[in-house]
Amino acid sequence: MEPDDPESLPEDYTSGTVRANGIDLHYTRTGDPDASKPPLVVCHGVFDDGPCRLPLAEDLDDEFDVVLLDARGHGRSSAPEAGYAMPDRVADLVGAIEALDLVDPILFGHSMGGDTVAATAAAHPDLPRAIVMEDPAGMLEHDQSSDVVAADARERIEGWHEHSKAALLERDDEISGHVEAGEERLARLIADARLRVSPRIAAVFEEGWVEPAETYPEIDVPALVLKADAEEAGRRRDREAADHLPEGELVHVDGAGHCVFRDDRATATGTLRSFLDRV
Repeated sequence: MEPDDPESLPEDYTSGTVRANGIDLHYTRTGDPDASKPPLVVCHGVFDDGPCRLPLAEDLDDEFDVVLLDARGHGRSSAPEAGYAMPDRVADLVGAIEALDLVDPILFGHSMGGDTVAATAAAHPDLPRAIVMEDPAGMLEHDQSSDVVAADARERIEGWHEHSKAALLERDDEISGHVEAGEERLARLIADARLRVSPRIAAVFEEGWVEPAETYPEIDVPALVLKADAEEAGRRRDREAADHLPEGELVHVDGAGHCVFRDDRATATGTLRSFLDRV
């Protein structure tokens, strides 16, 4: 569903749709194509959409041609009944990159998107210049069955769709927390995403996540993993997973949760820029 009073894009930003892997994929871009700026494609997390990452794009648009892609079932992209397994998501991303004529892109992904860029880099080693994974789903602890999590996701989405944008800004704990923190624009972007996401995307939980020991060794480009804070046991597990990356760098951001860039934007962005300067 389209939210009431959706957020507008920053001046000079553009949006459009490409046909890829048999569906329409919507994207937001930091301006007209600029050959002088390397492309950076951003893949969002499971309940978000591309515009949720506008703060990241605005931090990087001075040096990069940033493309915020709406995954299938999210934002303004198609929401087919099927096709939410990893091979489909990889084909969607590769198809969008080809349709937009992006050469040597850097791939950035959060959570679900982190797994998508990892699987894409493993299956298409000549495609990306480097990848960045923000708390990727495959490195999280999953202590419930996939069926239970998927059912909960569908219920949550259907619940969001019963409310207006104004109601979500007041009653959804995550969204209202951003309002209370003075991040009203981010809260409104997240609310828009919640109202646009299809319940069909719950299938991604049933399909499962990347296994680092199987996928990461196939990634032969520089990779940065920005992880949420964790106790020593969790950090040890993260290091063991990241060690499977041939050219991997793991950074835990102290005090940050799953949405690392929202919890400590300055530290995360500084670490990201340092990595991008080297690749």
